[in-house]
Amino acid sequence: MSRRVKLVLFSSTCAIVIYVLRRYYRYVILRRKLRITNSPATLSVNQRFYHQLCRLLPILIPRVRSDSFALLAIHLTTLVSRTFLSISIAHLDGAIVKSLVQRNHRDFLRTICIFLLVSVPASFINSFIRFIESKLALAFRTKLTRYAYAAYFRNQTYYRVSNLDTRLLTPDQNLTDDIETFTTTLTHLFSQLTKPFLDVALISWTLVVMVQQKQTARGLKEVPVLTTLVIFLTFWALRKLSPRFGKLVSEEARKRGLLRFAHARIITNAEEIAFFDGHEVEKTWILKLYNQLRVQTNVIIKKKLWFIMLEQFLMKYFWHSCGMVFIAIPMLSYRDPAPAEDSVNESVGISTRTEEYTVSKSLLQSGADAVERIISSYKEIAVLAGYTNRVHTMLHVFDECASERYQRIPVTTDDQSITAIQRRIVLNQQAKGEIIESVEDIIAENVPIITPNGDIIVESLSLKITSAMHVLITGPNGCGKSSFFRIIRGLWPIHSGRLHRPNPSNFFLIPQRPYMCPGTLRDQIIYPHTVDQILVNDNDLMEILNNVELQYIVQREGGLNVERDWKDILSGGEKQRLGLARIFYHKPKYALLDECTSAVSADVEGKIYERAKQLGVTLLTITHRPSLWAYHTHLLQFHGEGQWTFEVLNPEKLLTLRDEKERLEAQLAGIPSIRRRLSELCHLLGEDSQKDKP
Repeated sequence: MSRRVKLVLFSSTCAIVIYVLRRYYRYVILRRKLRITNSPATLSVNQRFYHQLCRLLPILIPRVRSDSFALLAIHLTTLVSRTFLSISIAHLDGAIVKSLVQRNHRDFLRTICIFLLVSVPASFINSFIRFIESKLALAFRTKLTRYAYAAYFRNQTYYRVSNLDTRLLTPDQNLTDDIETFTTTLTHLFSQLTKPFLDVALISWTLVVMVQQKQTARGLKEVPVLTTLVIFLTFWALRKLSPRFGKLVSEEARKRGLLRFAHARIITNAEEIAFFDGHEVEKTWILKLYNQLRVQTNVIIKKKLWFIMLEQFLMKYFWHSCGMVFIAIPMLSYRDPAPAEDSVNESVGISTRTEEYTVSKSLLQSGADAVERIISSYKEIAVLAGYTNRVHTMLHVFDECASERYQRIPVTTDDQSITAIQRRIVLNQQAKGEIIESVEDIIAENVPIITPNGDIIVESLSLKITSAMHVLITGPNGCGKSSFFRIIRGLWPIHSGRLHRPNPSNFFLIPQRPYMCPGTLRDQIIYPHTVDQILVNDNDLMEILNNVELQYIVQREGGLNVERDWKDILSGGEKQRLGLARIFYHKPKYALLDECTSAVSADVEGKIYERAKQLGVTLLTITHRPSLWAYHTHLLQFHGEGQWTFEVLNPEKLLTLRDEKERLEAQLAGIPSIRRRLSELCHLLGEDSQKDKP
């Protein structure tokens, strides 16, 4: 090698060393900054992760006699069997090499046949391990999904978590993708950790037995110490230099959920977006979310590049070199004299040493692979910590929302920081209002109407509504009409005061756009009942449809049992009347009607209201239609800015006031045209108007 080549190699080596040291120095500085600025909620493998995992494990394995525990026991048994088969195969490898060195045809063929026989159960166990791992992951997912769904649909949590709390931005992703990824990662990690630990224990025991047969060899005590030291140093290095994959993966999952939510929003509002040609705005927003996800994914990919390089160097090449040295120490230091030649029939010689070397190498390689999987699993444990945090947070938020403990941060500008802090304190406290279940009447005593964002619409509302009243609710937009329904139904918390109301089952809400559930026409009428809970027969259902003037729809669509996409098949008025049909089926004490006849003709609207009153249902109606005033007895009017009045409804007076209002509006609308004509006349006559004369 020439001097120039040596100089180039030396310079390149120094440059690489300097580059690595600079990178490591920058990494240490960045790590110190993150350690200072990171909050306690930083995701990593710590006591918080173990606490969350311990809370989830009883859900996955509720009892000993569960299917998940049985699958776990079977999985553990197959892993132990696979370890014993690995040791047997290592011994067979050594026997095959020994027969080749001895040139013993008979032993070689016999050993090959044994090897093939052993490979059959080994292949089955390898496939069965993957099979049982998939079954165990599915069992875990089923248990956790059922538990999560039970919590999600308890005490209207599905509504509260999206409307009253802001901690879960994408609960649909938490309930589907996060649970699936968590259970799959947990099951795979169980296999990745259990089998390596079994391999290390049984292989170490086998190697100790083999080494004890050579009492005169040196290094029998030093090799285990050196092996432990190498493993500890490798684990320490990877632990210190490992990025926070748990936090990175959790953030990536969050951004992926936001992107999916944006796509779902476009699908839901596709018609409105198409009418306004808003595709460019939506495209810009989607690309912005995707770019955020792409940047996060690139960060993870770049961090994996250097970490995997270090991991491969330490656990493949460095360990391979150390393993060869550890194997060589007992064999090179063996004090018995080596035989001069190796005959076919000798029992101890080169062939025996070759067999022992082959068996030891195979076992050490298997042990090194096992330790490598144990150490490299730290990265997967960090990923598991991220998904464990997401699943645990989901269940925790479900429990708190079910107990009416919400956390919601309102959106405010920078100049409203003091207001934001005050409002956040109010919102994150549990509501202190009292709800008392009554027999019939609705009584509000100093009850405020406060939105989930903390806006106080009405500071104090006090009124009494009896079952004999039919209340008309009016007012400008955003004054609290629909919010009043949410308060008395129990969807929004009561922050103070006292509310007496019947059981929530006595209320039935019909919004302006009724919800059309999947299923048959019968399912639409009896919703939220199912066919098993139905209270009437088909003749009664036909009478109900007749009450809302929809009897023709049965023949048109092909019967009560036909399934359609009803939200697209029916017109706006038909959907509103079908929603009103549910009142005649359920017969609640109070019907909360929120602009529910805006697409229904006045004559049909009047018939429906009259029949509902004859049924004994108390009507609470939000509307701006004068045609409905005749069907109500009282007026609850919200004036805006927290002001309201509750009084007996006088339709004649309201009609008189409305006529006067329309007359004045018409007169005011004509004033500009009168002024313009007067100006034209003055210009033509060359005179000034009387208004301009002194």
